Amino acid sequence: MKIKISKAALEFIDRVYQPLRAENKAVIGRSAICLALNEGLPQQFKADSAGVDLDDETILGEMRELVRAGLNLRAGITLDDENYRRQLKLHFDYGCQRLQELWNDGGRDQARFVSILLGMASEDIRGGARAPGVSPMPVVHSEVKLKVLADAPEWSMNGSGTKNGLLVISGEPGSGKSQLALDLLAQLSGNSVRFVFFDLKGEMEEDPSNKQTQENRKRFLDQTGAQHVRLIRQDLPINPLYRDPNPAVNSQIANEIAALIRSFAPQLGANQQQALSDAYQQLSAPDFTSFLLQLEQDGVTGVPLSIIKRIVDCNLFASAQTAIGPEQWLSRSLVIDFKEFGNDNDTKALAVALILNFLMKRLNKNLAVKGGIQPLKMVLFVDEAHLLLPKESKAGLLGSLARQGRSWGFPVWLASQDADAFITTGNNATNFAELAECGVHFSPHTLKDAQQKMILGGVIHREFKKTEAALRLQGKLLAGPTRQFWRDGGKA
Repeated sequence: MKIKISKAALEFIDRVYQPLRAENKAVIGRSAICLALNEGLPQQFKADSAGVDLDDETILGEMRELVRAGLNLRAGITLDDENYRRQLKLHFDYGCQRLQELWNDGGRDQARFVSILLGMASEDIRGGARAPGVSPMPVVHSEVKLKVLADAPEWSMNGSGTKNGLLVISGEPGSGKSQLALDLLAQLSGNSVRFVFFDLKGEMEEDPSNKQTQENRKRFLDQTGAQHVRLIRQDLPINPLYRDPNPAVNSQIANEIAALIRSFAPQLGANQQQALSDAYQQLSAPDFTSFLLQLEQDGVTGVPLSIIKRIVDCNLFASAQTAIGPEQWLSRSLVIDFKEFGNDNDTKALAVALILNFLMKRLNKNLAVKGGIQPLKMVLFVDEAHLLLPKESKAGLLGSLARQGRSWGFPVWLASQDADAFITTGNNATNFAELAECGVHFSPHTLKDAQQKMILGGVIHREFKKTEAALRLQGKLLAGPTRQFWRDGGKA
């Protein structure tokens, strides 16, 4: 029976079967199908319609009937020949795509690649520990409830009837906003959920002159097990740039990366965006160093070059050869500190956007709801989110995450000094305050009545004391003292 296999999948197999010392190309193809059968296909996955016809017996050999039984099991029915053909193609193409991601995660090194595969098998089949150097991303399948106000119902992030897990927090400096955020993150850790905390103002920096701050910092990092990374002083071991062997898909990736960069560089024009895209498409293994070199070789000058050079000079990301994948990187919670950027808000915001885009592209696999519980892997918390929100009309990153992140296992939380920053404008406009399942606002007195109705769902006419806030939860508006990490420590 003839199966049309995509050229991209076959090109990948041609590239790797010798470096992997596979007995033949069919071994790689069968591994790809088994991986896809184990993981399941993402809902949005679509195979390339172009391809090469191969006989399924050539691909599968003695595994033919076993694979067909596996496809029937996945489909929940006995597939006829036409649907068997279609499902085999989808699983072959998706499996090759996943193997390529793992190959890149392993730095295109045979030993590391095999170690990753063995680690996956260790977790998925035997239930034991993963292979050395490969950390699992645990998934929490139980309901996670968080205490927000001292005297108010708990907020269920992922229980039956909940929607998106989106949290917004607003408040003036010194209102208690940051201490509430730390307490909620500590509560998350107590529920075995990891987090990535984008600390855009250096909330968690070391301050030996302030004993109380130092004690809180140490207590938080010890309690959550989070790693603190001070950017510029330290780099991240990931590479947010990537390519696809399919030229058409890679062209789209190049356009998306160039558009993302332009979203956070208002002085960048359409022609300069195109120059970025053209340079990107020429890279066989894109990273920021090779991106900069390609721009220089293309004779590109001015703003596009300076933006990429700034990222390279700051040494923010790893190279294509040394970078690790998200599974390894997120082996523990992270606090990513941007204080070293000073007032360079454009680079700061672009760096956050690149990391968010990397996670969205690499971890966008829907996790099935079981027993009314949406599984959770981690939470992405963006402090000082007003630096990103004005770019939503072009980038649309936070809007996409707010709506889809929880189904992928990583909902987003946003904090800003100004509550009205959560109402964005433009083509991708989103009222994050209204969309949020949980909203906490420390400074409603700074808003007009009409704004309060849009953000709080009601009007509060008194000014709050320090640590008091308005809580918008499940259509109700409550007010009272909030949890504070310095006092409550994230403990129930």
